Amino acid sequence: MASKFHPDFDIPWCESLLRSDISIVEVPFQHPSRNDTPLNKGVSNSMFRKTLYSADAIRAQISFKRPTTEPDSIIPWEYCYLMSLGSGIDGKSGRAHGGFNALVLDQITGTVASMVSGSFAPATATMTVDYKAPIDTPGVVLCRAWAVERQGRKTWVKARIEDGKGNLLAGAKSLFVDPRPQKI
Repeated sequence: MASKFHPDFDIPWCESLLRSDISIVEVPFQHPSRNDTPLNKGVSNSMFRKTLYSADAIRAQISFKRPTTEPDSIIPWEYCYLMSLGSGIDGKSGRAHGGFNALVLDQITGTVASMVSGSFAPATATMTVDYKAPIDTPGVVLCRAWAVERQGRKTWVKARIEDGKGNLLAGAKSLFVDPRPQKI
């Protein structure tokens, strides 16, 4: 079955994932060539929008929300990226650079923190990354993130990067702090 998405996702585990749950809600992919929208006004995020979204790095991405099964989640959903990765992110030939793993984990946990808090662009205060296995390139991975705690302006989020079998490749726990409210 051909995917309605990028051809790199025409592999059995991706097709199964995208067909498996009718409650998956696709979040539109913001292609770097699109103009700024009100949602991203004032935030360039050029690392992703200009540098990484290319035929050699992040070749394609599907972003979606789905129900979570994580017992420590404080919300009923998790946010996911399905990503096709090229060799432009390699540290060692055929393997994604560890810094890339951390970058993706920071991006997805920050997105969840923003969604949970309602604050645009909360700041990463801390992030602990556990590297478990190499990410092969080229290849496709699933990144998942969910909120585990919210106190005042602080949001804690966990995330995983997994292969097509659900094996943990890298994981993180992050703390984000919302900007202070502006005094009027």
